[in-house]
Amino acid sequence: TNQKPAVAKFREATLSGAYKTTADLNMRTDAGTGDAIICTIPKGKAVQCYGYYNTDGATKWLYVVYEGKTGYCSSKYLRK
Repeated sequence: TNQKPAVAKFREATLSGAYKTTADLNMRTDAGTGDAIICTIPKGKAVQCYGYYNTDGATKWLYVVYEGKTGYCSSKYLRK
């Protein structure tokens, strides 16, 4: 998709760092499963988070970089 991700509303320095996906994971334009998919990141791939995120209420969706693409991934499927 050519859609641009939403601006991150929050930042928490402790979230910064490299993560690996624990499942095939959709990168989305914002926090939530109803938002547009930018790409699907395969299980076991590394992504980088600089501490920025949005939330859908219960889950932090980290703003990550993967192979030159940026968007949001659910923190439930990311491990440092």
